[in-house]
Amino acid sequence: MPPGGAGGSEHGRTGEEQNQNHPPAIRRRDEPHPASPFPAVASQRKKRKPASAAAESVSEGPLVEILARLPYRSLCRFQCVSKQWRQLCSDTIKTIKRAPQTLAGFFHNRLAGNLCFSNLSGGRPLVDASLPFLRGRYQRFKLQQCSTSLLLCKCWGWLSENDEFDFVVCNPMTEQWTVLPPIEWPDDKDDDDDPQCFKLRYPFLVFDPAVPSRFVVFALLIESVDDVAIYSSETRQWTPSSGWEYMEYPAVVPDCAVFLNGMMHFLHLSIDDPFIAVLDIEGEVCRKIAAPDGMLGATPGYYGSVGCSQGLLHAWYMDPHDYELSVWVLKDYATEEWTLRHAIDVPQLFGETESDQEEDCDQEDGSCKYEMFAIHPEYNVIFLTDRKAVSLSYDMDSGQVHPMCASGDFLGGLPFIPCFADLALG
Repeated sequence: MPPGGAGGSEHGRTGEEQNQNHPPAIRRRDEPHPASPFPAVASQRKKRKPASAAAESVSEGPLVEILARLPYRSLCRFQCVSKQWRQLCSDTIKTIKRAPQTLAGFFHNRLAGNLCFSNLSGGRPLVDASLPFLRGRYQRFKLQQCSTSLLLCKCWGWLSENDEFDFVVCNPMTEQWTVLPPIEWPDDKDDDDDPQCFKLRYPFLVFDPAVPSRFVVFALLIESVDDVAIYSSETRQWTPSSGWEYMEYPAVVPDCAVFLNGMMHFLHLSIDDPFIAVLDIEGEVCRKIAAPDGMLGATPGYYGSVGCSQGLLHAWYMDPHDYELSVWVLKDYATEEWTLRHAIDVPQLFGETESDQEEDCDQEDGSCKYEMFAIHPEYNVIFLTDRKAVSLSYDMDSGQVHPMCASGDFLGGLPFIPCFADLALG
C-alpha cells in the first residue's frame, strides 16, 4: 500500500480534512498577535507616519527659511498642512514680514457700486474690501488711489454732509490708518501770525516698497496753481514746494504716474510736447524725459499712461481709432531712448472680427472703448478690459491670452501688492 494510505499517519490527510476536524483556535484578547511571516514589511508598516506628522518632523530653522521666500497667498494656503506650518505661516515676525510680495489682485467697484477685491489667481478674496477697521468712525468711503500697498480713501462720517469728509491713508493688511491733516503753514506776509490754509482736494499718495515705514502725499493747491504741498508720514506735516512753475498741473493726471528708483514719474500729456516729469519726494522737478514719439497728441487717462515692470519705466498708448496698443520700455535712462516692446491689435484679443470693429464706435463720453489698466510688476504681462463685460491678461512674450472675467463684475481695477511692515505715523 502506498505511503499515506488508510493506515498512514494524520500527516497524510488533506488540509480541508484537518480544518474540518480541528476548527481554528480563538485568540484571547490578552494574547499577542502572531508574528508576521514578512517581518520587513511589517516593520515598514509600523514606521509609516501620516503626512501631518511628516511635516511636523521638519526642523523649524530650514522650514522658516523656505516659507519666508513664499508670497503671502501661498502662506495662507499652506496653513492647513499641519499645526507647525499653521503657526509658522501666520507668524508675522518670522515669516510674513520677510516674505517677498508680488501682485496679489485688484481693487475695483462692482456694477452695484460697492468696493471689491479680486485675486489675481482667483479664489476667496485676500483682502476684505469693506475695510472694517474704518467702520467704527466712518459710515462710507470711496477709494481714490492704491499706491502699491497703501490705499488713499475719501471717508464720510456718520453725520457728515457730502462736502464734509476726510482723506485717509491705510494699509488693509496691517489695518493701520491715519487721517491727512489740513494743509497749513506760517504765512510770512501776514503780521498777525495767522497760518496759511489751503483746501485738500487732489492728493496723490506715494509709497516706496523699499522704505515701507513711510509715505508721502502730493497735493495741488487750488488757491495757488504753481505750488504743491508735500505731506510726510514721518513728520506728519505739510510743507510747500514751488518746483512746478513751468508745468501745467491739470495735465499731470494722478492715474498716469508711477514711483520708480526713489522718484515720482508723472506723465504730462500735451499735443506738441508730451513728457514725463521726474520729481523727488520733496516735490522738486529733477528732470524731464521726453515721451515716446507715438504718444504725440495723446489724451490722458484711457489712451495713455505709464507704469513700472521689472524695474524699468514703461509707457503705453492706445490709438482711439483702430485700438492698436503700443507698449514702450525705457531701458537706458542716460540716453532716454524708448524701445517699442510690443504692438497689439486689442480687438483681436477680445475675439472681435473686422466687421465687428467697423460697427463699433467710440464711447459717448469720448473715451476709448478698451483700456489697459495695469502692467505686471515682474512679468511682461498686461491687463486689459473692454469696459463692458470682459477683462483679460495678455503675455507679451508668449502671446497667450488668459480670461479673467466675462460677467462684467470686474472691468479693470487698481493693482495691489500686500505689505506687512509697520508705518511710522509720527
